[in-house]
Amino acid sequence: MKRTDRFTIITSLIIFLAFLCYAGYALYSSITDATVTAEAVAATVEIGGQATGIIVRDETVLTSDGTYIDVTAADGERVGVGQQLATAMNKQTGLERANRIHELELEIERMTALSELDSAEGLTARDDSVNTAVLSLTSAIARGELTELESLSLALSSLVFTSSRETVTQADLDALEAELLRLRSIYSVDTETLVAESSGLFTSTVDGWEHITPDDLTDLTPSGLQELIDSGDDVAEGAYGKLVKGIYWYFAADMSATDAANLTVGEYAALDFGRYYGDTVYAEVVSLGSGEGGEVAVVFRCSTALAETLALREVSAEVVFDTYSGIRVPAEAIRADEETDSTYVYVITAMQVERKDIEILYAGDGYCIVERGTDSNSLREGNTIIVSGKDIYEGKVMD
Repeated sequence: MKRTDRFTIITSLIIFLAFLCYAGYALYSSITDATVTAEAVAATVEIGGQATGIIVRDETVLTSDGTYIDVTAADGERVGVGQQLATAMNKQTGLERANRIHELELEIERMTALSELDSAEGLTARDDSVNTAVLSLTSAIARGELTELESLSLALSSLVFTSSRETVTQADLDALEAELLRLRSIYSVDTETLVAESSGLFTSTVDGWEHITPDDLTDLTPSGLQELIDSGDDVAEGAYGKLVKGIYWYFAADMSATDAANLTVGEYAALDFGRYYGDTVYAEVVSLGSGEGGEVAVVFRCSTALAETLALREVSAEVVFDTYSGIRVPAEAIRADEETDSTYVYVITAMQVERKDIEILYAGDGYCIVERGTDSNSLREGNTIIVSGKDIYEGKVMD
């Protein structure tokens, strides 16, 4: 009987020790064989460098000897030869008449809009008028037609914010138009009409750098660029605006030689002016100057967004050389096949390890952007990538 008890105790002890060994091994394996995964996500990487400089255009400053200047052309408006830009006056009374004329013109537009609303029948017609006004305003903004914004905004506000009980009679309109006609006839007596002597874009912004021309950007160096920036003069007396000729504007900027090495004369780069201008513009690289102290003067030429950038002069921009779009993969997950000289990653598909061949587009710090494949076995967004793990091979079933 004693032998039987001793045998049972020994057997139990052996089973217990075996269980401890198994549990310890399982715990050790779970610690040392932890599989790390990451989700495949779409990503875009832009490679660029900083550029700081000055915008140059073909500009002519407009001046007048008049004591008071009433500018009638809108900023960003493209004007033709002989088109009125402003009116010059030497007396305060002339300026007061000019202000009253503008008030009458706006009031007549407002009352005309109301009279059209009064003739519309019911709420449906009113809604149609509002929708038409909104579409007209948004279209003008999208096209950059700044000269139409004031009248279109007035028409919309008249429809939306004016009480439907307000009525407009033809007698009211006739009285306003008669006063406008009378003031215009007097207005022409003691005023001088200022017209455009050449075609171009008009802007009232004058900053003292208008004397710099695109011809000054030839063989530019960083020190030469700084001299141009330092050459800004005081605004000419009597200046009321300027005309910008041609379709091109230039951005002459200082860049590091390392960044500038990514540019090629004749090719295009994307310019992002950040808070200065919200959209990205694409500009041709016109010249790459000789380096000084690790810096290079670069000249870009652009034919878009001329009207939208008229107020810009000294600015900084992010110059984008290349853009890579694809799938972001941790660098640690990428494996090399020495036999085929290819790269691949392992993913988990339906609890099983699967190999996905990849084409690396860009290698960053700890990650890569790989090409989106088109065949069924390509790496796709949402795949679970195996970053690290022990004894990983294709076909292995994962717990």
